[in-house]
Amino acid sequence: MSNVLVWVMDAKKVIAICQSGGEFVTNKDGSLSYTGGDAYALDIDHQTQLIDFKSELADMFNCNADTMSIKYFLPGNKKTLITISKDKDLHRMLNFLGDSSTADIFIMSEDAAARNVSNMPASRSSRTTVSEAVVPVVEAADGAVETGTVDDQNNFKAYETPLRAVPPGSSDDTHRKAAQQWENTITGVDQRFNSFSEFREALHKYSIAHGFAYRYKKNDSHRVTVKCKSPGCPWRIYASRLSTTQLVCIKKMHTHHTCEGAAVKAGYRATRGWVGSIIKEKLKVSPNYKPKDIANDIKREYGIQLNYSQAWRAKEIAREQLQGSYKEAYTQLPSFCEKIKETNPGSVATFTTKEDSSFHRLFDGLKKSLAEIFDKCYHGYCLRHLAEKLNRDLKGQFSHEARRFLINDFYAAAYSTKLEGFQRSVENIKGISPDAYNWVIQSEPDHWANAFFGGARYNHMTSGFGQSFYSWVSEAHELPITQMIDVLRGKMMESIYTRRVESNQWTTKLTPSMEEKLQKETLTAQTLHVSMSHHGGSTFEVRGESVEIVDVDNWDCSCRGWQLEGLPCCHAIAVMEWTGRSPYEYCSRYFTVESYRLTFAESIQPIPDVDKPVAVSESSSQALLVTVTPPPTKRPPGRPKMKQTESIDMIKRQLQCSKCKGLGHNKKTCKNTLPLPSLS
Repeated sequence: MSNVLVWVMDAKKVIAICQSGGEFVTNKDGSLSYTGGDAYALDIDHQTQLIDFKSELADMFNCNADTMSIKYFLPGNKKTLITISKDKDLHRMLNFLGDSSTADIFIMSEDAAARNVSNMPASRSSRTTVSEAVVPVVEAADGAVETGTVDDQNNFKAYETPLRAVPPGSSDDTHRKAAQQWENTITGVDQRFNSFSEFREALHKYSIAHGFAYRYKKNDSHRVTVKCKSPGCPWRIYASRLSTTQLVCIKKMHTHHTCEGAAVKAGYRATRGWVGSIIKEKLKVSPNYKPKDIANDIKREYGIQLNYSQAWRAKEIAREQLQGSYKEAYTQLPSFCEKIKETNPGSVATFTTKEDSSFHRLFDGLKKSLAEIFDKCYHGYCLRHLAEKLNRDLKGQFSHEARRFLINDFYAAAYSTKLEGFQRSVENIKGISPDAYNWVIQSEPDHWANAFFGGARYNHMTSGFGQSFYSWVSEAHELPITQMIDVLRGKMMESIYTRRVESNQWTTKLTPSMEEKLQKETLTAQTLHVSMSHHGGSTFEVRGESVEIVDVDNWDCSCRGWQLEGLPCCHAIAVMEWTGRSPYEYCSRYFTVESYRLTFAESIQPIPDVDKPVAVSESSSQALLVTVTPPPTKRPPGRPKMKQTESIDMIKRQLQCSKCKGLGHNKKTCKNTLPLPSLS
């Protein structure tokens, strides 16, 4: 069951036309249409909280607010769905409407989302093909539902212990809401399935929803006969392959129960394999799905109590079931790269393999690409990574305190804009360790020290933005490779659109952060004294805490702040105010709102049918002949071991007592009562 809301905006409020019970239809151009359903109306504005909105929808449609998923289309794009998961997302959606009077919003339960996933281009990246291994679901002797495999002689082999669930008649009866969504997974005679695995999974869900146990009379790769476990109960079902096809069809079914078990809906049990099949769809979308969250979700939705190890094992089973799709994704890589270039003209999409055809790299090594794309540009090293390498290389030679001074002096050398400041800092390092001094000198300071850097670094001394990006997309790093790239594409597409919309509301000449910084420099400039330099022309002398020489026409100040950051320093602004010039005319164009908008003016286009091969053309046929296999790596069993390393921040910020010079405490908590020796 899925729901659609059409929003109509007026000056005071937004009217939500809520439609329920329809279905998605994929059009020829890949766009989505929603048809059918009943309609209701709700009011909403920027004061509406998402939790209240969800609660009202849950009451209206008699569904679970906790498992509700809300999505909407970006204006003018009926192919990509954006998720609303917090208040900011809801209000941002209203802002995106602009002058538009309507917008489509889709609300689905998780189960409905799984059923509709194959119809949604935005979700196709999460659809994978699982191997057609037969994994039957059978009844154990004690009534527990078990999963296992069928051998070459069509004999069933169970492979795990069942898990006990909370009886539906208990106080946890509300947990059966999700299970009740499965009441119609089996509809009767002539219902068809793509495989026996799909039929067995549907039967398992059907039995849970209707609260009865069953056993297999026949269970092989050609036919399945199932009857109610209760003696004398007439309920039974027979399914077999549809002639000349691979489809499985229900041929006979007796739909009525006479057993007491069905009447009272006695408690059921489930296996870790069953839990794995339940979380498999969610694991596709969220590979970092944690065992703790798995246990909480299964308890809330199905009433099954798992401990941590059971949840972890269920995740491993689900992951194993998905491995076929991970391998298949590598074979689709050539086709996927062709689709990128086809849907986004001008894009570079290349990959390389090793001698054994195993995957090596997607796109080009970074250093080579920088030289080709950013020709005649200066390349700065990340100061934080350099400091961590310095700490690792010299850690065994020095105490914690000595390393703290080394790192502080290293940062001071990097941030110093003048040669004398850099030299003073590295001499301090030399006083602690000649080896550390040699390390610093040989580490190419022209790539990380302000005193030697040849271009404008725009005050970016570290690659922290790269770490922020990785955190932003971390949920995708365990996905199949084609799906992973498509998730990144979707996130960047959404980010570009969001920034484009937000920047259209700016009224300043510079971006907000640069505007704020310029204003701070302007306040400082008011305390400085300006006089014409003896050189004349555009050169001026500015006095404050130091004496600096400013050449306005050449955008140069002896403090080097202007050149390095691309924004006029307080000395330059003082001269501009003294000569009646506008500081805005001397800011890097990259800081202007106009440039920011141009950066996000273009859009990244969706890639339809990510998991389907592209049509072979003369230009791409050669590339598609390349075979790509998974890299020869295997994740070790068990939970990954996390190695904790000492943070550079901990070294830099180590608390030091000003009284005894000891570490780990301050003057107030110092227990050393001896006076410090005289330094005179």
